[in-house]
Amino acid sequence: MNRNHIHPATLTCFFVAFVLMLTTSCSTSKKLNYFNDLPDSESYELKAMPVPERIIERGDRLDINFIVRDQESASFFNKHSMTGAATAAAAVVGVGGGGGGATAGADYVVNEEGEIEIPVVGRIKLSGLTISQAKQKIFGAVSPYLKEPLIEMSFTTFKVTVLGEVKAPGSYVIPSQQATLFTALAAAGDLPHSAKRYDIHLYRDYNGKRTIKKFDLRKASVLEDPDIFMMRPNDVIYVQARTATIFKEESGLVASMFTVVISIVTLGFTIHNTTK
Repeated sequence: MNRNHIHPATLTCFFVAFVLMLTTSCSTSKKLNYFNDLPDSESYELKAMPVPERIIERGDRLDINFIVRDQESASFFNKHSMTGAATAAAAVVGVGGGGGGATAGADYVVNEEGEIEIPVVGRIKLSGLTISQAKQKIFGAVSPYLKEPLIEMSFTTFKVTVLGEVKAPGSYVIPSQQATLFTALAAAGDLPHSAKRYDIHLYRDYNGKRTIKKFDLRKASVLEDPDIFMMRPNDVIYVQARTATIFKEESGLVASMFTVVISIVTLGFTIHNTTK
């Protein structure tokens, strides 16, 4: 018999072994990859994602900058410079040369009552308002003291918490006015292989409403769900760990598959040698 001829049974054994290894590899990778159901193409256009207008809450830090249009408004504050409060107010408003002045911005923290305190004006409740609504409210409060004031206002921080089976669990203050799910996961160092990508919990306490959402990071639908993909301030992401039982099952499956592959290959060589 031709020694260079490979018996069909041997070829069958190798083919079966290859299919088993490929199947096992694909099954494992699908459990670890994100967005497995995206179309198999070089480019995929996602739907437009609406960016929610952020609501001011207790503990938020706000950068508020008052811009004075004319010197007359600044002079009004100078008349009150005999009092400590008015001195602070003049520092906040700022006095510029020529046609007007502006501050470099002041950092205000929203207290437990949802208020900030502006010198001379006093306390103003801002919790529950958007930035545009808060600017209108502050404009009305300072208008008796400033002539046609311009108000610049923005959030200075964005806090999210990522707990559970992540590489670096903890609370993270992101120097941005908006944050996405990617931002939060990246801050925590992403997910290890031991994390349940298919059972992520999002705990949200925002604008007086408390919710829990569950989602699967293997699904592309997460990318187009604004309630999940776009974070809200103080969101908590909890990632569960895959149980030891699951690990044992998977390791047992891999061991079994490996044993089957070795047995098939050995059997193939045995059949091949006996037919020489």
